[in-house]
Amino acid sequence: MQATNKVKINYVDGVRFKRGVVAAASRLIANSPHLDAINVFPVPDGDTGANMAGTMKNIVKTTGDTLEKSIEKMTALIAESALDGAKGNSGAILAQFLCGFAEGVKDLPRLSPAEFASAASLAAKRSCEAISNPKDGTIISVISDWASHLHTHGHTYKDFHHLLSDSLEYARISVKSTTEKLAELKTAGVVDAGALGFVYLLEGIVDFLENGEIEKSFLSVQNSSIEVEGVHEKVAVEKLDFRFCTEFLIKGSDIDKIAIRDAISHMGDSLIVAGLPESVKIHIHTNEPDVVEEIVSGFATVAKRKVDDMLVQHKRLLANDVKVGIVTDSTCDIPVAMQEEYDIRVVPMRLTIDGNEYIDQVTLTSSDFYKILPDATKALTSQPSPGDMKRAYASASSDYADVVSLHVAKALSGTYQSALTASSPLENVCALNAKQLSAGLGLAVLEAARAAQKGASAAEVKRVANRAIANVKIFVTIDTLDYAVRGGRMSKGQGFIAKALNIKPILQFAGEGLPRVVAKSFGCKRQEDALIKLVRDNAYGKGNMRYAISHADAPETAQKFARILKKEFGVDPQFISEASPVLGLHSGPGACAVAFLVDD
Repeated sequence: MQATNKVKINYVDGVRFKRGVVAAASRLIANSPHLDAINVFPVPDGDTGANMAGTMKNIVKTTGDTLEKSIEKMTALIAESALDGAKGNSGAILAQFLCGFAEGVKDLPRLSPAEFASAASLAAKRSCEAISNPKDGTIISVISDWASHLHTHGHTYKDFHHLLSDSLEYARISVKSTTEKLAELKTAGVVDAGALGFVYLLEGIVDFLENGEIEKSFLSVQNSSIEVEGVHEKVAVEKLDFRFCTEFLIKGSDIDKIAIRDAISHMGDSLIVAGLPESVKIHIHTNEPDVVEEIVSGFATVAKRKVDDMLVQHKRLLANDVKVGIVTDSTCDIPVAMQEEYDIRVVPMRLTIDGNEYIDQVTLTSSDFYKILPDATKALTSQPSPGDMKRAYASASSDYADVVSLHVAKALSGTYQSALTASSPLENVCALNAKQLSAGLGLAVLEAARAAQKGASAAEVKRVANRAIANVKIFVTIDTLDYAVRGGRMSKGQGFIAKALNIKPILQFAGEGLPRVVAKSFGCKRQEDALIKLVRDNAYGKGNMRYAISHADAPETAQKFARILKKEFGVDPQFISEASPVLGLHSGPGACAVAFLVDD
């Protein structure tokens, strides 16, 4: 499409079409921050610009230096590239538009203006068909309006500059009308971000036709004056009906898109099933991404998966300063409410009890674990599955610029090593060996999460985390030594003597996280007094006491420690929770752990 305003272009072949697409991509990418700033529909998560830009970047990258003259072959290559790189709601619609356009030019070596208009009409139709519930006032309505205008006037266009410049003005009018068509847009005082993104694509092509050069940076004058400050605050929400933006790219043969739509339409909203018979992009907002994956994998092989937490993205936009995400594992014992408050991503450990496999805190709660543990003949824990670990990192990396990950002591589990393996392809993830477990790990994770919430950089969050890891202490009262004997940490003879004398030990997980006995008492009362003394001796003369308590089916003991420590230090515990099975297997039921941090 290279030309000046003096040259008429009467046809478009593959090479010219690709140049136009590159020009369109350049314009959209330059304007993508503006699109993010006004993105409030269907969810105010501020990523429409990034998603559309990512889709276009993949097209440019994949097509590379390709100089295919056939419009049929070039559009097929571009359509496949768009599907592979499609991101988000608008990206999936854009990919389907390009797939539909490729279908519309089948068997054609090049296009006349009238043939272009006809192909655009088919592309708009296919885009609309891919959406389960298309909304007026979005990118799909602007695409439809634009294509309808082309179809009506296609026979009158003298050349491609005439066609595109005329239809661009009509698309701009359609975009302006979106503000009045959707309540969210009217409240925020903006146009639809995806719709404006489509106009940016057209602007890039028209500008290229007129100037013969692809602009590397441009902000449309007519849109740069739009007031975008505070847009997301105007449509702020506390919850979403469907929280996770979920995407799959599946590969196969003769994939039935209609059947896929029917199979998962009940799982959420914003459903788009786009693509070709061999490659299909699925986009849905849902609360159960794993269930959706299980369903769609029955139709073809899942080649790519992406899950974004839109509520987190929205809250991050409102906070405007949270850059670092936090990941840990289920041994941290942080209550769910606190996990949600700080958006701490928790990867579940795995358990095998008498041959039955469980997922910690997913298919087996701590309370249920302690109920079945006394009668179990064999109970083991294992590190999170590679798939769980990869998904957690992929999700956190998508939602945050950087991620800091803290995990149970390397000496107790292979989880940290798995974290290193899973995070190695991601440059923005830092995995740390927390050298602790249970409430000790939980306190270190909370320190990191609070620093992140205050807007700290990844380096600062890592520094805070490492300082907490070095300083946190945890003492554990043991009610029964049966599990120490069962696990081989104490001989049967030693266990028998200790039980006969009513010896109650206190463990400390120190150094690299291995347990060692730091006190022995006769009876529960003296054991409890000894633990309080250990805490007092280690915290005396220091300030900013933060402590947490976890217990193995011993809530009364936990509450008693909380009352004593509050009286002693004047502060409530950060949390009290039932301990993860990892601690329970070391200690057995009845154990209680007190972890604490103080400042020098």
